[in-house]
Amino acid sequence: MKQIETSVIVPLFNEETRSPPFLNDLLKIAKKEWEIILVDDGSKDKTLDVIKKYNFPNKKIITYSINKGKGYAVKKGVEAATGNYILFIDADGSIHPSQIENMILQLKKHDTVVGNRNHDESHKETTFFRSSIGKIFNLYARVLFNIPVNDNLCGFKGFKKEIAKSLFNNMLSERWVFDVELFYQIKKNKYSLYFLPIEWEHRDESKINSFEILKILYELLELRMKINKER
Repeated sequence: MKQIETSVIVPLFNEETRSPPFLNDLLKIAKKEWEIILVDDGSKDKTLDVIKKYNFPNKKIITYSINKGKGYAVKKGVEAATGNYILFIDADGSIHPSQIENMILQLKKHDTVVGNRNHDESHKETTFFRSSIGKIFNLYARVLFNIPVNDNLCGFKGFKKEIAKSLFNNMLSERWVFDVELFYQIKKNKYSLYFLPIEWEHRDESKINSFEILKILYELLELRMKINKER
């Protein structure tokens, strides 16, 4: 049986339009020792039809009819993953898949590796609105969870296999705030963490609007209360 080195999880929700350029680029660089896990998180458009067309060397498709949230989608991908290294990356193309190689190199030295758009060596193209919201979110998360992180929501994170399985097996969050819970658990379990400089470019059709922001901030507070109860 072929040994899988790296499992690349791509969560998708209504990405019929934005995902093809990203998937085309991923197909060009995907290696035989990688498995590509495409998780259709209850899309209402033709996302599922799109991802079925791609012939990756090792492809798994996970799909379900009701949207559960990005955290849930990544969790299902982790459950199906068999690689020694497990990572997830957004399908909108904000992070070019060529950067996966850099993450794998660092995963050979660290327990967890996360893309950081605010790293001094990163290059980020974004809007004033997105930048402002990010600062508010990261400050709020830092206060609530006491985590020294200035970019919680970057959709590019990787883990050694056993650590990914443990983190997601015990995951409480199913939507946006799962990223913050990951950082909280990484710190709590004293896993080594490397912040990876990346190239990141804002993509249109963002799923985060003003209402969603308020909802996410409430979910963060709710998560904090759940964690307190489990202590």
